[in-house]
Amino acid sequence: MATILISVAFIATAIGQAGPAASPGTLRISYPQRVINLDPQGTAAAERMTIILGRHLFDTLITWDAAAKKFQPALAERWRSLDPTTWEFQLRRGVRFHDGSEFTSAAVATSIERTQAIRGPITPLFAAVASVETPDPYRVVIKTRTPMGTLLSNLTLLHIIPAGTPATTAFGERPIGTGPFKFVEFVRDTRVVLDANPNYWRRGIPKLQRLIWVDIPELSGRITALETGEIDMTVQLTPEEIRRLKGSQAIKIDIGPTFYTRFIWINPTHKPWDDVKVRQALQHALNIPAITSSLVAGIAKPAKGPIASNVLCATDFEPYGYNTTLARRLLAEAGYPRGFDTELKWNDALPREREVADAITGQLALVGIRVKNTLQPRAIWLDDLLKLNWDLNLLGTGAVTGDADYTLGRLYHSRAKRTGYANPEVDSLLEQAASTVDTKKRCEMYRRVNEILWTEGPAVFLFESLESYAYRTRVQGFKLPASEIFDLSDVSVSP
Repeated sequence: MATILISVAFIATAIGQAGPAASPGTLRISYPQRVINLDPQGTAAAERMTIILGRHLFDTLITWDAAAKKFQPALAERWRSLDPTTWEFQLRRGVRFHDGSEFTSAAVATSIERTQAIRGPITPLFAAVASVETPDPYRVVIKTRTPMGTLLSNLTLLHIIPAGTPATTAFGERPIGTGPFKFVEFVRDTRVVLDANPNYWRRGIPKLQRLIWVDIPELSGRITALETGEIDMTVQLTPEEIRRLKGSQAIKIDIGPTFYTRFIWINPTHKPWDDVKVRQALQHALNIPAITSSLVAGIAKPAKGPIASNVLCATDFEPYGYNTTLARRLLAEAGYPRGFDTELKWNDALPREREVADAITGQLALVGIRVKNTLQPRAIWLDDLLKLNWDLNLLGTGAVTGDADYTLGRLYHSRAKRTGYANPEVDSLLEQAASTVDTKKRCEMYRRVNEILWTEGPAVFLFESLESYAYRTRVQGFKLPASEIFDLSDVSVSP
């Protein structure tokens, strides 16, 4: 009872201090991940919540249009490659930051140079940038040390900040951008308040007057606040809550795609997982459609490749198919007719992870693979993961930039030392793709990489995650995004 009272009091404090419910022009949303910092280049720059809030406070030079499969103008109106290591960007005129200062090429230079100086999680995306030249206020020339095929994709994650902003933590406490909303207040573990930018360069945007992000960490608390009208929107529901809320006349449920894939990594430095037949036996021993429909229906779908289907250069493949007879035959051919013992390690950071781990353990037992099912505290799990101290590991990752290289190059090149898997052809293709500026040629190389990963099985690619959005009917104009990074600048609320 005490826990319930504390939870209710917390919700009332977080929401009540932000103002009355259902205020005209105000949308309240609660997201399950807490806000650490609002600095788009700082130590929390790769956190999903930092990126989502960044979409509302800042702009980027370009954006990725997943539906059209091409880059679109934002603060840069047009761009071109002058040679394999030189890119020129013509900037939009008449744009101002929230403090009234003008957006010019100097701001772009500061944004890239500050990202490099801070050495945060997105710093590696710009490690190959040798210089940023500003020949005039509305022209930027970016030079890279080597040809960089990922530059445009990486720029979709570079939020532009004012020229001269120092590489200190203070900026994250009161950020200034050119985005559709401007910063008002950040009360840690309670709320973030943003107001409409009346001078935003996109005409008619935003449609809201105020956007409040309310911190309610527990799903039950978020659902209660949504049903009572204390908040207007939340995300990341369980399958059970999705089914229940679909019966409500006051709440709408939308399910959209993400860039996130969940999988089992297989460590080929540990026997018998060095044998491709054993890895393929694992693929056939798992009934992924059954696990999906029974455990993660509505929040995931079976994966069709190593990266999510809406990521640039994704490739779909035919599933292995559930076949325990074939799995046993492959094990016998590999010298394990009676199966063997192994261990699956995991951490419960992802929805329904415990149930998924239990299902995997049970299905593998049917073909003689006896699994020790080990849940680890996150710090210990991460330490073991990086040291390759595991046979099988249940986890997931997202291609934050929407580019195949963010996942494939970061995780499956042998120099990454993330899985124990090494294939010279994969390494060569990834290196060539990363240094090729022609998108069509890059995708041809990534297709081959995806094919090798799918057939050689250094991982069982289980699911593509789906994002669930629950919102009250007063919320108008919400459009499903191409990934889990959503934008509320075109949303309005009725009284």
